[in-house]
Order: sequence, then structure tokens, then C-alpha cells
Amino acid sequence: MTEPTPYAKQNPDSIKALFNDIARNYERGNAILSFQTYRLWNRALIREIYSGSHPKTLLDLCCGTGDIAFPYLRSQKDPVTAYMLDFSSGMLACAKEKARKMQLSRHEIHYLEADAQSIPLEDNLIDAATAAYGIRNIKDPSQCFHETLRVLKPGGRFGILELTRPENSFLRLGHHLYLRTALPILGKIATSNKKAYEYLCNSIHEFVSPDRVADSLITTGFSQVSINPLFGGIATLILAEKKL
Repeated sequence: MTEPTPYAKQNPDSIKALFNDIARNYERGNAILSFQTYRLWNRALIREIYSGSHPKTLLDLCCGTGDIAFPYLRSQKDPVTAYMLDFSSGMLACAKEKARKMQLSRHEIHYLEADAQSIPLEDNLIDAATAAYGIRNIKDPSQCFHETLRVLKPGGRFGILELTRPENSFLRLGHHLYLRTALPILGKIATSNKKAYEYLCNSIHEFVSPDRVADSLITTGFSQVSINPLFGGIATLILAEKKL
């Protein structure tokens, strides 16, 4: 009998321990496990949320190592204020190191070790917010949506990028087999923590459908909600706006 993983989003401390453990190898793991396609998904989120509106104040929820906010900051000559929020101190340490290497000192970057269900920022502060690969690990995503809505300015945009299950039955079967067999093994090779990637596999299977995420955003008070499948639905980009 397979021993269950020690990680569960109902126990946030266990998820924090997971990400602290894999932080140093997180980007390497993502590159190996997605065959580098995660970079294309990230660019889609950056393009939709940041590149068009050029926000001057942004919030990157579940920011990890800064893969979403930092490429945008590097492209901007004028100073931007960025709030990098993650409850993993290990991830934030990696993000700080990455920002130094990318020479982003012209920007005002704040690192917030905090829970996305309780964002320590004032109301109506943020032009644009993102959350990549993090919503499915939050105990109560709807609470995160309420908090994000609160801190966004009217007209501010929110982009969620998440790993999901394809709709096509053939692709769905192949995706399922990959998650259940290959991914935990590759995860152990990439990060030396097979159980962490077993949890991440399970979290994809157990995560609600993009339609339900969109419904929750609408219920929260967001408008202009759209669902954009990527690579046949292996990943999904969900966009929303705060009403003017």
C-alpha cells in the first residue's frame, strides 16, 4: 500500500513546509516536469495582465521565485511598485536573490510573508494582481478572491494561471497517466522530494474546474471573467476585473 503524502491544503503549515523544502529547486523542477512549456504559460499571463495596461502597482500572489512579476519589471524603465506575497519564507528568499541577479533595484519591491487569504495591504491600492500555480494550494480560494478584490483599484485586473485537467478524453487520459506515474519520479529527481510532487499531482486532480473558479470570482464581485485553456486545458488562464 502506498503511504499517503504528509501534505494537505487543509493543513497550511504542511504546504508551507513543502514549498520551503523544494524552493531552491522549484524552477528547475517546473522546467523538467513541464518540458519547459510553463514558460509559455507564464508569458501568456504576463501578456494579458501586465503588458497591455502597464500597471505601476502590482501584487503577485503565491509569487514563488518571481517568475511572473520579475520579467515584467525587467521590461519596464520607469519604476514600478511590486508586492511579492508568499507564505513560504524559502520561496521569498529565492525571489530576493533572483531580483538582485536581475538588477531590479530601480523598482520598489516589497516581500510579504503572508497568507493570500489575508492580504496585508490597504483597500484600492493595486492596479493588477496575479496568482500562478497557487490557487489550488490555498485552503479557501474564495477568501483569497475577496481579499484580492478588496486591494485592487476599480478597473484593476486579476489573472489566475493554474494547472488543470484537459477536457478532451484522449488528452485527459494521457495527462492522468503522466501525473500518476512519471511526474512523481521526475519530481524526486528534480527536487529529491517525491512526496511533494505526489501531493501536487493530487492537487491537480482534486482542484475544481475552471468554470467553478470563474463562478466563484463572479460571486465575489468580479466582472469580465473569462476562461482561456492553454495547451488543450493542461493549464488554464482565468481573467477578471474589478468593476469601476
